[in-house]
Amino acid sequence: MVTVNYHHEIPYAYENGRHYPRLTLRLANLGDLEQAIDLDAYLDSGAERSLFSGCLAPVVGIELLAGQAFRLQSTTGQTLPARLHTVHIAHALLGSFAIEVAFSAGPIARNLLGWDFFSRVQVVFRESRLALYVTALP
Repeated sequence: MVTVNYHHEIPYAYENGRHYPRLTLRLANLGDLEQAIDLDAYLDSGAERSLFSGCLAPVVGIELLAGQAFRLQSTTGQTLPARLHTVHIAHALLGSFAIEVAFSAGPIARNLLGWDFFSRVQVVFRESRLALYVTALP
């Protein structure tokens, strides 16, 4: 048996009459951490890669089209063009790290944290409590 001690409980965000697992974090340019923006991102355990709105790239000093072209596919089969860039992500409770994420080349409804983010933290979704239990991985 494995026991994990979760260091933080984060309540789900309430929006439009529903609760969602969401974190507020800082997204920064890996080469210049001063070029950063605080934003909300929804945790999506079905997303292989974290996805951020392409309009955020220039805000943090990233040239969107300079990244490697990548196509994301939803569970409905629709595809979305995106560009890959390595960014710095920071969260007050979970620390900070660099990960390669996708920036959309088209409009998206919300920023998503996917498996690349989950590889850096341990997360439990507690729907009955409308909360996340999280701890940074060593």
